[in-house]
Amino acid sequence: MDVEHGDDVWEALRPLCARVMSVPPEAVVPQARLVADLGADSLDITELEAASEELFGVSLRGTDKTGVSTVGDVADLIVSLRTPAAHSPLAR
Repeated sequence: MDVEHGDDVWEALRPLCARVMSVPPEAVVPQARLVADLGADSLDITELEAASEELFGVSLRGTDKTGVSTVGDVADLIVSLRTPAAHSPLAR
């Protein structure tokens, strides 16, 4: 996770993940795997996506999520979507 740019994302994402997956906040660390470590199922993932879109003002629809397996990966994806260059036509 890119801590320099992701502190605000991490501070908001951690309790969100804990709530959605019904785990203690201390279990939500950047390297925690959503499914294997936190027990997320497909409904949890969908709820996390929807809540993240609302909370962070980004759209996860249409993004490549194949490499997203940890909480840190989720934070990195959100940070990249919030970066102005990610929305530039030149970035595509």
